[in-house]
Formats: sequence, structure tokens, C-alpha cells
Amino acid sequence: MSTTTKEFYSNDIVYRFDKKKRINFGVVVDSWEGSTDSDDSSPLLKGQVRVWWFNSSRETVSKQSKIRLLSRSIIPGDIVCRSNGNNLRKGYCRESKQYATVQIVGTDKIIEKVPSNRLPTLAHYENNDAVCLGNKFGRIQNVDEKITMHAKCGSTVTIFASLNHEIEDYWLTRRHRGYYEHFYAGQEVTCTPNNLIQPVWLNRTKVMKASMQKRQRFTIQSVEPTDIEVAWYDNDSMSNVNMSNIKKDDIKNLKVVEPVEKAHLVDLAERRMLKLSSSDVLLKKKDWVKKQWSLYQPEYFKNVNSKVANPNTHHKKKGSKSKIRRPSLVSSISRESAPEENDEGWWTDEVEEEISENASVSSNMSGGPLKTRHFPPKSKELVPGSTLAVEVLCMDSKATVVWQDGTEERDIPTTQLNYSISLDDHEFYPGEWVVEEGKSETLYGVVQSVDHTERTAKVKWFTRIGQEDTHAVTSEKSVYDLKKHSKFIFRPGSIVKKVPVEPEKLGYVIDSYPEGSVGVQWIDGTIESCSPYSIELIPETIEYEISLEDNDSVQVISWETESIESVAGDMTDETTLQNMAARLDFVRGRVIYLKEVFGMHTIEENFSHLKELLTVYDNCSYLDKLLETSFFSLKSKHFQILLSQVKEKAKSFGVELRGRLFSNTESMCHTFKSKNPEKENINKLVKLEHKIQTQIGNTKESEESTAPQTPETELSTPLQGNICIELLSMIKVRMDLAYAEIISRIGSPQAFSVMTNASEKAATPSTVTPMPSMPVTPDESFCIFSSPKLDKSVITKYENEPYVIIEEVPTSHHFASTKFEPWDKAKFYRAVQKEYKLLKESLPPGVWVRSYQNRLDLLSVLIVGPARTPYEDGLFMFDVQLSPDYPRSPPVVHYVSYSSERLNPNLYVEGKVCVSLLGTWMGRGTEVWGPNSTLLQLIVSIQGLILVSEPFYNEAGYEKMVESQQGQENSRNYNELVILKLVQSMTEMLLHPPEVFKQEVITHFSKNGDKLVRRLQNWCDDNCTSKPEFSLLPVSRGLKLSLNTALSSFEDVLKDIQQETNANKQK
Repeated sequence: MSTTTKEFYSNDIVYRFDKKKRINFGVVVDSWEGSTDSDDSSPLLKGQVRVWWFNSSRETVSKQSKIRLLSRSIIPGDIVCRSNGNNLRKGYCRESKQYATVQIVGTDKIIEKVPSNRLPTLAHYENNDAVCLGNKFGRIQNVDEKITMHAKCGSTVTIFASLNHEIEDYWLTRRHRGYYEHFYAGQEVTCTPNNLIQPVWLNRTKVMKASMQKRQRFTIQSVEPTDIEVAWYDNDSMSNVNMSNIKKDDIKNLKVVEPVEKAHLVDLAERRMLKLSSSDVLLKKKDWVKKQWSLYQPEYFKNVNSKVANPNTHHKKKGSKSKIRRPSLVSSISRESAPEENDEGWWTDEVEEEISENASVSSNMSGGPLKTRHFPPKSKELVPGSTLAVEVLCMDSKATVVWQDGTEERDIPTTQLNYSISLDDHEFYPGEWVVEEGKSETLYGVVQSVDHTERTAKVKWFTRIGQEDTHAVTSEKSVYDLKKHSKFIFRPGSIVKKVPVEPEKLGYVIDSYPEGSVGVQWIDGTIESCSPYSIELIPETIEYEISLEDNDSVQVISWETESIESVAGDMTDETTLQNMAARLDFVRGRVIYLKEVFGMHTIEENFSHLKELLTVYDNCSYLDKLLETSFFSLKSKHFQILLSQVKEKAKSFGVELRGRLFSNTESMCHTFKSKNPEKENINKLVKLEHKIQTQIGNTKESEESTAPQTPETELSTPLQGNICIELLSMIKVRMDLAYAEIISRIGSPQAFSVMTNASEKAATPSTVTPMPSMPVTPDESFCIFSSPKLDKSVITKYENEPYVIIEEVPTSHHFASTKFEPWDKAKFYRAVQKEYKLLKESLPPGVWVRSYQNRLDLLSVLIVGPARTPYEDGLFMFDVQLSPDYPRSPPVVHYVSYSSERLNPNLYVEGKVCVSLLGTWMGRGTEVWGPNSTLLQLIVSIQGLILVSEPFYNEAGYEKMVESQQGQENSRNYNELVILKLVQSMTEMLLHPPEVFKQEVITHFSKNGDKLVRRLQNWCDDNCTSKPEFSLLPVSRGLKLSLNTALSSFEDVLKDIQQETNANKQK
């Protein structure tokens, strides 16, 4: 049954009554609570949801008060919560039951309450399905199918699904919903025979030959998988995979484990197969619609506007006809706020081109299409035992939930449950496998129950000795002293295989039980209770990424989502363009670094960077798509040669990317009209490439004297030497042009100078340019420029002052090995002088900055946690590097973490800092870096916008949870975690202080350490009188247990360091 709800999530099934009082079912696409500030293309207001309504090709924005929740898509393994007065109860879904109301495709017959286990999917093999072939285990990466189609005229043809994408489902086109993803036997489709790619006509009649140019109606006779590509896991290491194609004879032996999503998650309007049963009751659609009206209308209109409830408010004019208009693009979805007309029932008048099976489409005198009346579809053989395609109209669902206290509750309507949202990695549930923080995994445990309020867990411990597990003891622990087991991550629906490997021992986890076993259902249907050591998880997806030790490399490989797609929106919006320019600038600097790396070593030695090179180009192609330009077009023959050579080099080392890499970018963005003529872009590139080739040709001593190359002749032969460097040179030139294009759209005159700079840089070949940032000996240590020196007035002596310039950068600085040449040395130097003076004069209290005479592009920053926040009296260190074109582009900042967990959603353990000024987060106006932005502004932003009193709400979209019970409780728990991890990380900082701030760290904690300890101990006192200005009290018993231990260690370390310092002073 439906319910009124305050929160909606994606995939929620909802309903409403339209203006004509007809019931409409739909699925939530997005909600205000679930959207982020970066979703600027069509933002939602508070209290709004975006819904796709059934039988519609449009999404509409509706008020939450105007719709009702019918069902929530909760599947086994989902973490859920339910409000219980002032407390929030959390648990996980062990089992879900879905009952769908379906319509038999091509008929007006409805069957109600069909269990989801009677509705298998259309395709037996799908991408990412877990499969096994004997003792080999892997996941499907690609499936090609041979489809045999039969026309009414008697013609029969076979085609391959991978080549033919214009085939449309007949019944969907009548409702203007277009292409369907999967094909199945018995499906009725339409296509133009002459447009089929590589068809094989088994029989072609004269009627078909005469109608090859007209859309025809076919019935699919069979769908046969012919080519299945599988990524097989190495049985010794799940991180190693190898690709192979399954031979036709082996396909019948390929076993598939159906994912939990397929078995338990049935989507609205999804097609499934149904084997009719004698107990199925067939209803006419008209009768079913009336039934739904009487069932839901009284409840719906109970709380909605009386205007909508009044039956006399809306009248349909006598004789008027409901018309459905065909959208300009069948597959496109337009977003509108007004409710759309609903095509309900099978008797509608439509203006469309009716498909003629044997004749052409008739037209009226004006040349327009005729109005054609649709009649009820012909009845199919609806007898028990027949298997037919059905379409889901609506559904109801119930869930069995295991709560944290260990109790189980069955058949809870999913409308009573919410998804649990948390940043806390210390939320545990019965049956979850854990280890103690900082201890070996030979001692491991399984959670029995959790006290969510007190943040404690009862754990049954086991000791692994050889091949045997012995039960040690059951004890209560603080959740903060526990962490999830790195390998035993078994949740309902997880795919596992047997260890050691046994043929066809592949299955899914039913559940992980507190007794210490895991229930598994194998592919043959048998159920077994397994030890966690006897099974191994199959990864959810195939990971092609290469694990890199260099954090910056990892950051660049994820550039696509963090840099380009994250700002994909209105390309005329200045804020969007500014964000894109900042991110592109970061990658341009990375390209320079890669050129240096490839120049110093061979490709064999730079294996990890080869993947990064390919990824950079892939994202540049996507940049072309967003800008609607052709800067990275493959029409340049020389560019094609370089790309193909690099691709072959990559393949020889096992690096290969699939998707849009090396594909023609024009084919990807055919729906975009370029604002700049493509010919003009290509001409720019050819001229610049010609300059490069001319310069390189002049530098080769062995090359014979020839006439200067023309744009036509320069494409004839590939370059010799390091092709990776040449490719990077080409990419860099194109990046400069793309950057100039972005700046020109913003309206800045800077575009001309950027374009000129690009041309000048293009004239110098990368293969002969010396690498000043890669010294051969230690004596050739890098300095950004040799002649300019800082004014003596700027340089200060080291006297524990807030701002100090010291001589040499320590090797521990994160960017010490990342070097570059400024684009404009004089301009860079002036900017640095200005910044340093500003820092010396205007640093806020609680901030220390160190810059370096031998590396003017580097700085180190130490910030004290602001008062009245969980970070009070803590220290936070950042390494900073200015960009090559500073101050036009933002610097790069690395957070130096002393904790194994994040202390803030915007500060990552690996060093990433999320703030709009750095271009790592969305911002507007002064929040985005500009030529007038300063380092002081950046430091203040980190201090005031990241280190805040309620850091939980810093996570994207979580600020909308401020008024919710779940948000307030999550924020309080997160503050507990921050306080504990702050003490632990400060203990680590005292043990291993940063070289450049060693004295500042010791002095700070000698002065403030005791105050920090007393304040936290006072908060743990049940009779605490001084309350913090952020949500924390009352603290949980779990925090008290962990914090007492952490404070004791902190005091011991501080005492030892103070004694050592005093002893050194006496000497």
C-alpha cells in the first residue's frame, strides 16, 4: 500500500492522479535531497522531485506533496533505517519480496501480484554477469547475438545485434519510446530492410524486394549468442585478468550466476518473461485501471489540494481527442515542469506514420500523414505453460531486515524504510566480519549485535592457526576500535567462488551468520554453509586501472570524472567555463611532467605512465565533445600515426583501453553542431604541426637536405625517436588552443596571448629541448630561475615566525620531485614577490607558512584547527606547488595525513583537498580561482570552509540533511569519530613531526596539549557542564573507551618529547 513520505530516492516507484483523475505510475529520477550543487543543468527546489512517468518519453518536475510512494527498491544487502521516536534504528536487508503487476506485451491483458522469481530477464547473458566455464571464473565484457527475423510476407533474415542499432520495438514506437536494449524470441520489431548492416537473407520474397526502402514489421524467431567476450580471473590473484572469446561450442557450457539486482529488482516499464500458470487471473486493462482508481484515489486525495480533488474542476470537452505527439528524437528525454498527457488504454487517436506491411504510407492532399485509428491488439495464445513477454506496470515490495541489535523483522513494507546514509566506516551489523584496529587478521571476529546509541559491538572472536579456526571468546568492543575485515566482505548477493578452486563452484551469498559461517547457494542450486576462508569474493567489476604508487598519477587518471564531466553543463555559462579552464590547466601541467618522464627513461621503465598518457588523450577527446570543437580530431593523419604507434606500444605491455579511446570523435558528437567551423580548427592544427615538423627536421643531422615540408607532405611519414614525447607535444599544442577557446568564450582578451604562446611553444621540438627539471647530478639542483632573487626585505630569519623563507626545500615535500619551467618567468616572479609580501603581512592567527629560496614554486602550510570545532588545537599540514602560469591558474595542494581515516570529507587520506578555489570542487564567482586570487585567500578558505563545526555536512548534498533526524544523528557520530582520529593523528605527528615544522609542532602541543586533553576528558564526563558548540553530547560509551586509550598514548608521547626537548636545551 502507498504512503506519504518526506524523503524520496532514485528508483522509488510513485503514483499520482493527473488532471483527468487518471492514475499514473512513475519512477523517481532525482530528488532535491539526492541532488548536489553541481547539478546545475536543471536544479530542483526544496520539496521537488523529478519523475519519469510510465508510457511517457518525458521527465517532469513534481511537488513531493502531489505524489505518493508506492514501493521502494530495496534489495538484499542494502543498509536501511527506520525512525523509532527519537531513535533511529538501522539494519540490513536479508531478503526482499517483490510482486509486480504486468501487462502481456501486445495485448490488453493484466496479471496482478506476480512474484519476481517468476519473471526471468530477457537476456541469459549480459555484460558484467559472473560466469564460469569448468574451473575458470570471470565476468562477461561483451555479448554479440545473431537475430533471425521473419516478416509477414514470408521473408526471413539474420543479422548481428552489435551491427544493427536502428531496430525498434513495434509496440514501443507506437507509444513513442523508441529503442529497446534486449531482443527476444516472439518480439515484434520494425526496421528499414535496406538499412540493415550485413544482413543474410534466408528467404526474400518479391514483396520484400519491392519494399526495401520502407519500414517493415518483423517478428523475431530466435536470438542466439554467437560471440561472448569474458575477462577471466587468475585463480591465484583476482587482480589479474585475461580476455578471451568463448567459442560457439563452449557457450552451452558457460554457467551464469544471476546478480541479486536481476532476481530482486524489477524496474517500472521493464520487460521480463513470464510462464503462464493456471492460477493467473487475466484482467482487461480498462477494468484494472478502474480498480486502481478506486483503490488509491481516496487515500491520495485525502491530503492534496481540494482543487485537484474536486471532480468538477476539470472537464474534457465533448468530442475532443487525446493526441500524443511524436518527439523530435524518439530516444531523447525532455524535462518539463507541466504534466504530460497520458496515453492510457489501447483506444487512442494518434497522428503518426502507420507502418504498412505491404504498401507505402498513404498521405493526404497536403502531403501530411493521415490520422489512423488504433484498435485493440489481436489476442495471443494465452494458455497455461506458454512463455510470453510482459511489461511491468507497477509493483509492491516487502523486506526482511536484520537490525543492529540482532533481531529480525520479516515482511516490512518497503515504504516504511529509508536508505541509511553515512560517512562512518564504523557502522557494523550482525554477521559482519571484523578485526581489531592495528592488529593482525589472524585474530578475526564476527559481529553478534551492535548498540547503535552507545557505539559498541559484541564480537565472537576466532583465531586462525594453520588451516584451523578456534573460537577464542566473545567480548564487547568500541566500534571505533574495530575495522572491517579486508577480505571477508560477504553481504547478501555477493558473488563468491570456492577455495581451493573446484569446477563450477560459483555462487552467491545468501547471508553471513553471527555463528561464524557464510551461507552460499552454488550455481547448481545446492546450499552450503561455508567457512570464510573456504570462499573468495569475485570482484564486482573488472578493474583495468593500473595501481600507481604516485598519488598524483592516480589523481590524473581520475581526471575525467573530477575534471571534465564534473563541469559538463551549460558551455555558455562563465562559471562552468572557468572551472573547466582551471581543470584543463592542471592537466596541461601534467602533460609537461609526462614529457620529462618519457624523456629520461624508456617506455619499458615508464610502464605506469603509459596508461596515464592514453587516459589524458581520452579525456581530451571528451573535451572536444563538450566544447563542440575539433582540436583533438583524428583527421590529422600525423596524429593518427602517432596514436596508432603509441597504442601498439601500449598493447605490447598489456595496456589497452576500450570505449571512446582512439575512436573518431566526430562519430561521438554527431548530434552537436560546432559553433566554430571544423575546417578552421584543423587548419590551425596543421599549421602548428607543420612548425613542429620543420623544426625537428632542421635539427636532425643525419637527415638529407630537402625542400620545406608543406601541410600535405608533413603527414607522409611517422616521426622517429620517442613517439610518446611527440604525442604529448601534439596534445600540449591542442590543449593550448582548447584553453584559448575557453578563455575567448569567457570574453577575456587573454585568449590572444595564450594562442600566441601556444604557437611559440610549438616551434620548439620537445625532443631537443633540455630538461632543466631533471638534473643529472645533485649539484644541478633545480631552481625555477637562475637570475632573479627575492628582495632582502622579504627574506626573514628563522625565528618561529608565522611566515619564513628558508634556503632549501626538504626532500619530504610532496612536490619536491615535480618540476617545471614557468611560462613567463618575469610575470611568475612578480606574482611570487607579491604573494610572499602579502603572506608576511596578513597571515591570520594559527597559520604558519614556509617557502623556499631554491624552489620558489613550493610552499608548506601548517594550520591550527579553529576554536569551537572538533578540530580545535589540532594541526593540519599542506604542501603547495604553484602552477607554471601562476597566478592565472590555481596552485596544487596536497594534504599531509597522519591518520588512516579521513578527518574531513574534503581532506582525503591520500592527500586530495576538495575546495572550489583549487578547481577540485564546484564554485561560483569569487569561489573560483581567478588571476586576482591569492594564496592567503586559499589558506583562509581551508581554515574557514573545511575545518568547520559540523564537517559531516561538507559532503556533497549532505547539507540538505541538516533538518532531518538521520542527518543530525550522523553528524553527531561523525564528530565523535573526528575527535578520536584527531587525537590519534596528533600522536602520530608528535612521533614523526614534519621536518620543516618540527619546532612549531612541539611548541604548539607543549602549550596546548594539556588543554586539549582536559577538554576532551571533560566532555566524556557524564556531569559535563561546558558543552561544545557543535553536536556531540552525550558522548557514547564506545567513544569513551577508545578516547581514554588514545588520550593516554598522546600524553605519554608528549611527555617523552618534552623531556627530550628540555634535555637538549640543558646541553
